[in-house]
Amino acid sequence: MENENLENQTSASPEENKQSTITAEDLERVIKFFHAYLFNPASLPDMPEVLKYSALAAEALKALTGLRNALQMTKKGDFSYTVNFKGFVGGALKALQANLNHVAWLARCVADGDLEQRMDFMGDFSDAFNSMVQQLKSTLNELKANQERLMAEEERWQLAMQCSRDGLWEVDLDFSKSPYYSPRLLELTGYLPDDFPDMRGWTRIFHPNDRKIVEIQQNLMSEDPPSSFELDHKLRCADGQYRWFMTRGMLIRNPLTHKPARVIGVTADIQERKEREESYSHRATHDALTSLPNRILFDDHLKNSVEFAKRNGSHVAVIMMDLDKFKPVNDTYGHAAGDALLVAVAARLQQNIRESDIAARFGGDEFAMALAFGKNEWQGVTKVLSRTMLALKKPVFYENHELRISASMGISICPEDGDKPKQLMQFADEALYFAKAEGRNACAFWKPDKRYNVVHFDN
Repeated sequence: MENENLENQTSASPEENKQSTITAEDLERVIKFFHAYLFNPASLPDMPEVLKYSALAAEALKALTGLRNALQMTKKGDFSYTVNFKGFVGGALKALQANLNHVAWLARCVADGDLEQRMDFMGDFSDAFNSMVQQLKSTLNELKANQERLMAEEERWQLAMQCSRDGLWEVDLDFSKSPYYSPRLLELTGYLPDDFPDMRGWTRIFHPNDRKIVEIQQNLMSEDPPSSFELDHKLRCADGQYRWFMTRGMLIRNPLTHKPARVIGVTADIQERKEREESYSHRATHDALTSLPNRILFDDHLKNSVEFAKRNGSHVAVIMMDLDKFKPVNDTYGHAAGDALLVAVAARLQQNIRESDIAARFGGDEFAMALAFGKNEWQGVTKVLSRTMLALKKPVFYENHELRISASMGISICPEDGDKPKQLMQFADEALYFAKAEGRNACAFWKPDKRYNVVHFDN
């Protein structure tokens, strides 16, 4: 019956005048041809003869051609194909064209940032599209929130850098990027950005005696750098002067590889603090009037000197000294004159000792010295004392007054007289009082049973 209907709808070519009856074999060949024409053009067989004479077949071929062209254009994203035939296929193509154009329009809206668009005409595809847009909207909102937080943090960071009195810095451990030094750090040091060296050149600007910074530098450039560090150090500024700074640093690792990536830190100027500390330390260990070491520093120095002498077989002379007739100077010329005399005595004592020795003021007109000598040199203490006595006898001029003074000294020797600092000072003090009793302006060497050896100096 279908063959009869198809035969009734075909027309023979008047030129060829051939029979237009379609057999089952012809129909099979036509179907294969249409199938290949639509789905596999590369293996398209020859057109069956019947298609050349059937108007209905020609109409079907035309529809398939339109369908194939539409599919090819759709595959390339072009939804502007033209449908020149009616029926179910034509209607389906037009509906698909309308839907695809609407999908493209929705996609453009989403690409332009309109994430309020939704699709409701393509079933599961609509659900997937709407879910994608909703996810994009959530992600965008999260990104905006993160961006706002980052901007706020950046503003706080910039404010902190502007308000901070400390300098900030950051260096890459692979030196692939130039180091960052904040404007405040450059201001503190006086360097220009290009003049401040990276971590490999830190030793050029740190104090040469600061071995700690060399150790830190080497550790930071090793395979296992420290997680953080802190130290006080001297830094040579652009003017060539060394100043005290405090630097804290922290290691930052790569979040993916966890390998050391860079070091960030803060550097503060602590010059004034160090000067205060040195001042406090000096005042705690030195006499306020004469700047000589006080009893605290003298005791510490004597202890170290005695320990050194015991280890090396050398000698230490401990000398206790009082000024002769100092009270009349205060009574006659006033305490200011007495102070001037004490300052002059301190200066002359300091000038007549070596760096390994120490001269100290215990208070009033009481002074002390500790002199170090080699194994066969301790007898030379007499020469030092004689030279000191001569220096003390030189007049001191104060407000047109000529002040003269002499001194009495008591001496004990380590290890001959003992090897304990407190004992040596006690013996020297006993000898001092004997020298004063013997007429002053003399030195008394301590001996057992008070058989002191006294040396008088010319008046």
